[in-house]
Amino acid sequence: MFNRETILKNLNNENYYIDKHSLDLFLQDWKIDSIYEDEDGLEFYDDLSLEKVKKGISLKAQGFSDEQIIAKLQKIEPKIEKREEPIQPILVKDYFSTPDDETDEEHIVTDLTPQASKSFTLDVTSQTLQMLAEAVAKKISDDITNSDMATRLIEAGGYKRDNEILAKQVQELLNHNKELTERIEQLECHSSKSFWGKFWSQK
Repeated sequence: MFNRETILKNLNNENYYIDKHSLDLFLQDWKIDSIYEDEDGLEFYDDLSLEKVKKGISLKAQGFSDEQIIAKLQKIEPKIEKREEPIQPILVKDYFSTPDDETDEEHIVTDLTPQASKSFTLDVTSQTLQMLAEAVAKKISDDITNSDMATRLIEAGGYKRDNEILAKQVQELLNHNKELTERIEQLECHSSKSFWGKFWSQK
């Protein structure tokens, strides 16, 4: 962390020659806030704040306004150093034991390259994935069982079955109605023929 004095010292070492008053104005005008303030009121700044001050001074020298500088400084993101974590060794106890082996040794494996003689690393991975999948499936199943969803699904299934039965009954009624209509038409036609037959026979 830096206080304002160490920021000034750092800037002067890198040929950014400004005084304390100018630094105070830059921090205020460009809205560069401290990250910590002790009980004596001494403010401290981080590496990102120092980078913003340097960038702001460069932009100011190029003729940018304070508003333009603020907009550009807000886009600066902290640099995250990527640290490669060392591969943790896997302890495998008697994994490739043979009948001649009578010692209880632990084999330390740091090379995780899948090979025929090291297929156990893949087995561990697949078992882990399987356990995760089962855990997720159980969680989903429990959530459905313990919620109103199961009841709604059962009710929806019942409504669908009732609707199918009603639709079938309506279709049967329509077919029956059609048969009745055809039968009535046949009877009316037969009745009409009988009437006219009797009428002409009387004449």
